[in-house]
This record gives sequence, structure tokens and C-alpha cells, in this order.
Amino acid sequence: MAELRVPDRSVVRVAVLLAARGGCRAELAAAGREAAGAAARTLGDRARVMVLVGIDDDPFPAANPLCRPFDLVLEAQAGAGAGPEPLLDAIGDLGGRLGDIAHLDLSGCLVGAPQELIPCPPTPLRYLYLMRRRAHTTRAAYLDYYLQHHSRFGFATPNISGYTQLHVDPVASAIAAHRLGVGSTVVDSVSELHIESLPAFFAGVADGRLGAEAAADEERFVDRDNSVSFCTASELVGAP
Repeated sequence: MAELRVPDRSVVRVAVLLAARGGCRAELAAAGREAAGAAARTLGDRARVMVLVGIDDDPFPAANPLCRPFDLVLEAQAGAGAGPEPLLDAIGDLGGRLGDIAHLDLSGCLVGAPQELIPCPPTPLRYLYLMRRRAHTTRAAYLDYYLQHHSRFGFATPNISGYTQLHVDPVASAIAAHRLGVGSTVVDSVSELHIESLPAFFAGVADGRLGAEAAADEERFVDRDNSVSFCTASELVGAP
């Protein structure tokens, strides 16, 4: 029997998910970089700050057409000792500053514990899959199956540099969203694949077998119709 993984609670992450108003994606990306730079200067070497910008012609959202992908993610993470408050303080009133170029009700904030199952330095691209649990599945059972069993598909995916699961704290996320002035995006986890290039990634999964097996396994615990996936260009703004 494989050894059970113990969830890592040593790191806390705040991820602000922003939905651009029509025609404002580039402006939102610029404003997000500015906000991330300000947060990084405030936090100094206490935290890692990144900006994730949605790529053009993204092929992934078509897999989950009922849900809108996000155009920008501002991410900050640090040791969990002080909780998310220092990260939220550094980000500040993001909703008030970006309300003219972002749909705040369609935006959100996630607070959770990243599980770096295949650790890696930041890569040029990051695939994000925001996942919701199936009806009649408890959050505890969902996260247990996700970490102990479904994670095998992340380890089996070829041509990736890293694999992370973000285990979301719904209460902390709702509090953070209210504080930042954005909507509440209620998801249970985020699967992240860290990628060097899309052509290399798609070459590795071209036969479709791994994707089909992963999708079949997700039917056990994921509400796939109401989840959403998208790809971002990742930019490291500040780090310890």
C-alpha cells in the first residue's frame, strides 16, 4: 500500500482572480503588474508574489464551457504562521482600484494551502484548473481523494516541470474576498501544471489516454461541468 501523504499547512497562499471588462484585458494586466509590484515591495523577502496573465487563444476553457475563465491572477504566498492577513494588507483595496476595468462580481479570491507535489521554480506557463466537488461529497472526502488518489495523474503527466494542488479554505476565502472588494468564487481546489511550452505539453498527451483516464476518475468526486480551466503566462514579481 502506498504511504499516505500528509497535507502541508506550512504555507498560505492568496490568489486574487480577476475578470476583465470587455476590451480591458491588456489594461488589467498592466494594472495587475503594478499592484503586484507594490505588494512585493511591501512584503519584501517575506513572500513570493506572482502575476498570472491569461494567454490569447487559450485552448483549455472549451473543456468547461459553462464557466468563465479569469483574465488575471495576482498571487502572494508566505509561511502560514501569520496567516493570510499580511498578504491581504499588502494587496490592499484591489477591488476599489480596478473596478473600472474588471468585473468585480465575476472576480474572486482564494485562500488556501499549496501542496507542491512536484516542486519547481516558476515556469513560463501555468495551467490552472479550478475544481468544484460533486453533490453529496464532503469537502474532507473530496480533498482526501484528490491528494491521496487523483494526484497520480499529475505525476503521470509528461512534459511538465511541476505539479501543485491548492487546497482552498472556503471561510478564509470568503473573508478575503469581502475585504478586497471582489466576488466570492467558491471552489474546493486548484490543480496547477507548470509548463515550459504548450507544444511540448500537447505532444506528451497527444494520444489522449491519460486525459480520458483522468476525466473518468474526476467523475468520482469533481463537478466537472461547473469547474473551469485556463492557461496563464506566469511572471515572478518578488520572492524571498
